[in-house]
Amino acid sequence: MPQRDYILRLIEEMGAIMAALRDRILGRKTDHASLQDELTALSGRAGFDLALLRGFDGETLRMLVAPTGEVEPARCWMMAEILYLDGLEADVDDRRDDARASLDKARILYSLIEPAGGMLVGIVEAAARIEEIDRRLATLPEG
Repeated sequence: MPQRDYILRLIEEMGAIMAALRDRILGRKTDHASLQDELTALSGRAGFDLALLRGFDGETLRMLVAPTGEVEPARCWMMAEILYLDGLEADVDDRRDDARASLDKARILYSLIEPAGGMLVGIVEAAARIEEIDRRLATLPEG
């Protein structure tokens, strides 16, 4: 049980960091290079390589979050949120193709955990994030 509590605290901490980064992205208070550095560092801290996540297709992402066939919700949410932030930053920076690619991948991951609803207090629910991604994708031109 102590290990589970530790993991939950880490997830909550990462959620707070991601929420703050989202606010900076949307507020355009940080330059592109700094945001990319922060996203890369955050991804590494979560145990992922951002460049690899960007390059994986949907099926590969599914295998990474469900290696035994059952989705690992915390891992899936973390990957989804990182790709969401990456897509959001690309959209704000007018890199439409990059935005669409990352947001599409984030949506795939969120859809794998959406039926479970919210995981932790302060962590955005997958269904809410899917709705936000769908609205944002609807404004992006097809590439």
